[in-house]
Amino acid sequence: MEKLKSSCLTIGLFLQLAAFSQPAVADTPLAVPTFHCIGLYWNPPNGSTENPCPVRYRPAGSDQWKTALPLWFDSRPPDTFKYLYPPSRRKNRPDDAFSLLNCSNQYRGSIVNLKPGTKYEIELILAESGRKTVLEAATWSEQFAVGRTVSLPKNSSRTLLADQSGLANAYTLYSPASDSALIDVAGKSDHCIEIRASHIIIRGLTIKNASSHAIRIFEGCHDVVIENCDISGWGRPDEIEAEKWGHDMQAAIYASESGTFNPTIARIVIQRCKIHHPRYDTNAWSEYRKKLDPEKKDTDWHPMGPQALTFYDTAGNHVIRYNEIWSDKDHYYNDIIGGGHNFCALGSPNRDSDIYSNSLQNCWDDAIEAEGANCNVRIWGNYISHSMVAVASAATHIGPLYIWRNVTAVSQKGPDTRAGGPFLKAGLGSGFAGGRTYVFHNTLLQPPTPVSQDPWQGHCIGLSTWGGALINHISRNNIWHVFNPKGHSIQERGDLCRDNDYDYDLCSARVIPAEIHQTHGIKAAPIYDPKNRTGQFALAPDTPGHDAGTIIPNFNDNFTGKAPDIGAFEAGKPPLAYGTEAYRN
Repeated sequence: MEKLKSSCLTIGLFLQLAAFSQPAVADTPLAVPTFHCIGLYWNPPNGSTENPCPVRYRPAGSDQWKTALPLWFDSRPPDTFKYLYPPSRRKNRPDDAFSLLNCSNQYRGSIVNLKPGTKYEIELILAESGRKTVLEAATWSEQFAVGRTVSLPKNSSRTLLADQSGLANAYTLYSPASDSALIDVAGKSDHCIEIRASHIIIRGLTIKNASSHAIRIFEGCHDVVIENCDISGWGRPDEIEAEKWGHDMQAAIYASESGTFNPTIARIVIQRCKIHHPRYDTNAWSEYRKKLDPEKKDTDWHPMGPQALTFYDTAGNHVIRYNEIWSDKDHYYNDIIGGGHNFCALGSPNRDSDIYSNSLQNCWDDAIEAEGANCNVRIWGNYISHSMVAVASAATHIGPLYIWRNVTAVSQKGPDTRAGGPFLKAGLGSGFAGGRTYVFHNTLLQPPTPVSQDPWQGHCIGLSTWGGALINHISRNNIWHVFNPKGHSIQERGDLCRDNDYDYDLCSARVIPAEIHQTHGIKAAPIYDPKNRTGQFALAPDTPGHDAGTIIPNFNDNFTGKAPDIGAFEAGKPPLAYGTEAYRN
């Protein structure tokens, strides 16, 4: 009976995804919610960049409308969205499994900073033609109704098979029978938990020593919540290099059946978990990997090793929030949150997904790898340190991608150098790129260095072309403080860069090309308020960037003073919070 129920749910989800991929009815916009955001899609007749689409919203029953950022009109032709994968990956892959042609000539965007469990009325207006439509959508509730509880023993050395599906209004809860439960497979099993069901909750477990992935989510699983868990010790050594380095991409939480194209894995929530200390290490860019370069001809070697989260080409609509992910100098991550595939129309986390209020530290490549479609993907309020790249977005093929109010500290390329990398690594590859990216109110720190500690530095570039061309990026109200004042806060390189707009940023170094950007930008290093508490980085009054930003509807509505402050922190407002106790109340 349980297997039949799970199969029916999987079929239903696939039909839902198939319907989602068809062209939208002209006057029927689509809304896709999460806890705090709603993604919007609309394909009306006669849409165009000259016919902008303002957005208003309000809680259902309220008299007061609020303004959101207008939807972006994607004017690219249908051929842009013809394929899911580049030619090298199309063989033996269901590249025509569903169509994304509806993305052409479509208005897309998100409403953010919403309240969970709330119904909203949303009004879309085409400014030039006067066409108007109103729809309702409800954000997810943070309370998951439990229909059945599977009580787990205090100690177990065997893999837990979570295969009992619940219902949307009656989740199956896997949790300790008493105060706590430990699953420690001592390296004798590939996984500590295998998830083969939907509408389930994994809660309150300590999970250790899987020889591959600590938790693996298989095909057909959706509406899964993993919360308040402590995960460590996963992974195996690389087959060629034995104990020195870990096997690439093995993860504390791994979502994939086959390593590619998993269109039935959707709505995975990972919250308030502590993920730390994989069993093996990742090489830095400056550390030699025989597997990559048997004859040692190069001087840089891409990191390979364990990750905290790895998602492959799923259906998206995931939420990763309030987690603490860290390690030590001998057990670094490759990426912390990432997966694949990068240059395609799916990728990780794919679409309608949120990554926020996490504390992320200790990786040699990308702290957050959001690459592929990035269709209404939102990344905000994270604290990131000891990574080379804070956010990688090569490519953002569909968009829009929103990156706002993140704070970064140390950036490092390897253990033997202070040199770091960029805050954002954008890029174009195999014809995949061109979706819009919004970058608002981020703060790049340059950490002071006590004599007794390693002389770390912050990022060397704010926006960069390290992954390829910068295309269709909008930058506002960011503190682009880089460690070399003669370096670059924003750097475009190559003729393929286009459609970018940077302004109202506080830049400590050069902007290239300078002649067409930052009309209202400020060239200065930030001065933070000496009254800030630990971990708070509001600008000091009457210093560069204070009350000097521009108003961005729905992103800085609660500013104080004459104008929004530049950077992640608004003076006089509660500081940002990250990790397992963030916004607990």
